[in-house]
Amino acid sequence: MRTLVVAEGILPLDGTGDTPRALLLDGDRIAWRGGGGGEYPPADQVMDLGAAWVTPAFVDAHVHATATGLALSGVDLAGARSAVECLDRVRRHAAGARPAEVVIGTRWDDFGWPGGRPTAASLTEAAGGRAVLLIRVDGHSCLVDERTLARLDLVALEGVDRDPAGMTTGWLREAASEAAMTLVRSEISPDQLEAARRATCEKAVALGIGSMHEMGHPGLSGLDDALAWAAGEWPVEVVTWWAELDPCPQPGLRPGGDLFLDGSIGTCTAATSQPYSCSGAMTRGELFHPDDAVAEFFAAHTRAGRGAGVHAIGDRAIEQAVGAIEAAARVAGGDLVRRCRHRIEHAELPSRDHVRRIAELGVVASVQPAFDATWGGDGGLYAARFGARAARDTNPFAWFADAGVPLAFGSDSTVTPLDPWGAVVAAERHLGGWSLSREAALVAHTLGGRYAAGQDDVGPLRAGFRADLAVWPANPLEAEDPRALRCLATVVAGKVVH
Repeated sequence: MRTLVVAEGILPLDGTGDTPRALLLDGDRIAWRGGGGGEYPPADQVMDLGAAWVTPAFVDAHVHATATGLALSGVDLAGARSAVECLDRVRRHAAGARPAEVVIGTRWDDFGWPGGRPTAASLTEAAGGRAVLLIRVDGHSCLVDERTLARLDLVALEGVDRDPAGMTTGWLREAASEAAMTLVRSEISPDQLEAARRATCEKAVALGIGSMHEMGHPGLSGLDDALAWAAGEWPVEVVTWWAELDPCPQPGLRPGGDLFLDGSIGTCTAATSQPYSCSGAMTRGELFHPDDAVAEFFAAHTRAGRGAGVHAIGDRAIEQAVGAIEAAARVAGGDLVRRCRHRIEHAELPSRDHVRRIAELGVVASVQPAFDATWGGDGGLYAARFGARAARDTNPFAWFADAGVPLAFGSDSTVTPLDPWGAVVAAERHLGGWSLSREAALVAHTLGGRYAAGQDDVGPLRAGFRADLAVWPANPLEAEDPRALRCLATVVAGKVVH
């Protein structure tokens, strides 16, 4: 079936500067583009989009997709200004929940909360005795109820918060948080998990997202969930990564991805070279793996010609990642390393030297612009942790772009929501001044993820490439605020999925 798509304008994002008006789709491929003079090749059908504009479909290069779907039906704690408000939302949600249903809440952020966090006892009361799992906005800590707390081996786990009397409070970080997530996840029915996955896909394609990089993690989602994403048939394309150091990845899964080298800024576990402020104390965070293990991880995957990824937020973690990839380059050669397209997730606190070395290695910076919009600025979390001056240099998108580092944009949903135009605007308006042009940001959020995944036949809208595109009511590059644009249609591999 050959379909001629005619629109007011098409943004192919292929570097030519062309603005064609038509695409000929032949099955899942683009067979032709042009139409400036109104002459079109023969087609079986014509799809006239009128005044609409067409772009490549978005790629969200970092998603926790099942958690995203569960959050859509859970308690949204974004914007809660205190423990009292958090508990009130839990109470109202629990009032309408089934007796055995787990209360799952996401996106709470206690930065600036007066009086601290809710306790396990207060969550038990608010949820009427139901199991409660409230995942902090950064995904690296959680709050749980008394019954869930009692079922965990708190003696063997690191990251258990205790009050001055030595009693557990219900706040769990890193390893303890992952154990709680695993425990609660085992109580969620297969039907509920499948419904959550479908809900995420529907949300994604409605936003013009044609591909997601699912970041599977043993402590956050489990191997069964990663394999379900890799084996399933979804309206959105799902490329699945798996966060283990094992040099032999599971079939169908890509290596690393969200493999934690350190933690997060909000939970005070991001690994930095200089101490930073955390609730009145000073910390340098922590590295979760020894240098030699990370070096062997990258060396093994480089030898196999596979692109691997790691989560690195603080400069000390970024240094560990870059040093490990440099070691692989010394053994296997720089050309092979560059062909692998290894990736660093987040890279929030790089130095200029890190950026230079990342560029030389051909490493992809997989970043989340919404982080800057949410926690940047002189009065935000970054400033509170590192000081206003250092905070302005977090998430420096322009540094990467100027050095020639490939950028891939994502949301890290549920940390920040699926919102591709929001990410584009956040990169365009970086609070420290390290902004990108709108077109460069759009390229990072469409073609960047394709590059990171090694999909060299998908992305720009030109002949021979797979037909993955999104349709908008106006030219996104000229819209006053593209966040107001509603996606009119999303096409993945030539099929209309929204």
